Amino acid sequence: MVNESRISATAKIYENVNLGENVSIAEYAIIYPNVKIGASTFIGPYCIIGEPVMNYYNNPEHVFASTNIGKDSVIRSHSVIYEDVFIGDGFQTGHHVTIREKTKIGCNCSVGTLSDLQGYLKIGDYVRLHSNVHIGRLTTIEDYVWIYPYVVTTNDPLPPMGDLAGCTIRKFAQIATGAILLPGLEIGENSLVGAGTIVTKNVPAYSVCVGVPGKIKGSVTDIKDKNGNEVYPWKEHLTKYRGYPWQKDN
Repeated sequence: MVNESRISATAKIYENVNLGENVSIAEYAIIYPNVKIGASTFIGPYCIIGEPVMNYYNNPEHVFASTNIGKDSVIRSHSVIYEDVFIGDGFQTGHHVTIREKTKIGCNCSVGTLSDLQGYLKIGDYVRLHSNVHIGRLTTIEDYVWIYPYVVTTNDPLPPMGDLAGCTIRKFAQIATGAILLPGLEIGENSLVGAGTIVTKNVPAYSVCVGVPGKIKGSVTDIKDKNGNEVYPWKEHLTKYRGYPWQKDN
């Protein structure tokens, strides 16, 4: 049963919306038709869930595609999630996040404030996007990837021709602040792209890519912290609890 006391009187909820138990919907949020929101999820003020695609504005018979947000999620204020989006459990956004149509996001992911996900995306589990990240259409991001602020993935090799080619970022890769990935590239598993790098070629697994243009400077296994300890591949050396399934909370 939905607890109506958790639904603001100023929220607009259309017909054919499925709300799980203990869902909270704050002031002036809009929930369009054919949306399902999992239990114990919070939808913040002025959020829009199920935002219609362009067909809605010129077709009076528009039928909303299904939109799903998993349980135990937090969608912070002014975020907009389009119709035809599937998001798994334990999802979080910052503020003013946009997620366009035909995007699939796994479980336990987060998207930071002012990030823009341009649709037709495949994003795995435990993916972390920091603030001000732009993910171009057709990008694929596998599990446990971290993408830091102001990263851009591009997708048009010959703009504005529109023959798009999305990037692929493999498991456990790290894309540091301000990096730009040119269209159609693959960033290999457990690789590291340095801050400010412009990536113009595929990055092999376990590689370090830095510079403008990006060049391979060695293996991640060569990187040491200030005490001379290995830190990569990061899964093998991360000791602080982050909620990953291979760790235990001490």
